[in-house]
Formats: sequence, structure tokens, C-alpha cells
Amino acid sequence: MKKQLCYKKIIGITLGVLTIGFIYHNSKDALFGAKLSVTIAPDGSTITDSTLPIEGYAPKVKSVTINQHPVAIDTAGHFKDEVLLSPGYNIIEVSTIDSFNKKTTKEYHLVDAPPTKVAAIPEKSTNGDIQKN
Repeated sequence: MKKQLCYKKIIGITLGVLTIGFIYHNSKDALFGAKLSVTIAPDGSTITDSTLPIEGYAPKVKSVTINQHPVAIDTAGHFKDEVLLSPGYNIIEVSTIDSFNKKTTKEYHLVDAPPTKVAAIPEKSTNGDIQKN
């Protein structure tokens, strides 16, 4: 009789722990938001190209936006896009909305400093013609 009662307790506790684990696993996105991983230039860095490639991974989300523009996501949750930077200071905002309508946002601050181009001054020849360098 005591053995049977002990087995019932063990089975009950095991089922309770499994149920709590299942509920936590299925609701962690609702509690903490969707996972968002972004590959981009380091925050605060200076970029010399006017286009910035952005790649990322956001599983189980309804939508991804970069600076409030929708981005296509594949079935595994990967996305890829490019952003045209303005000269000077830029803020890049990558956001997701998950199936519970919870928004997750990452913000990056970058500076676009295109390489400076020096104009060559044409030289005059002795006969007055302009020579190209």
C-alpha cells in the first residue's frame, strides 16, 4: 500500500514538473519577447560606404522592419536587406513583432563618412593648352 502511494506521488510530481516546463517553453516568447539577432557594423562605428548590409535571425515572428520598412523573412526566420545611409549621423532601428504582438527593437548608431576625393587641378603647358593628369 505504501509503495503504491509512493509511486503515485512520484508520477504526480513528474507530470507536474513536465507540465510546468511545457507551459514555460511555449510561453517564454510571450513573457520575454522574440529572439532577435542582427549582424551589422558595430554600434557607434564610422562607415565609408553609403550602403549598409544588414542580416539577422528572428525565429517565430510575424514581421521584421528596418527603419519602419518591412523586410522579407524566410521560413527559418532569416532576413537580409540593405540600408542607404545619409551622410553624417544615422540611426538604424531593427524591430520584430511576434505572434503575441510583442515588439522587440534593437537600435544602432552609425556615422557615414564617405572617403574624401581630392580634385586634381589641371596644369597649363607652356603653349597655353591645359594638360590632363
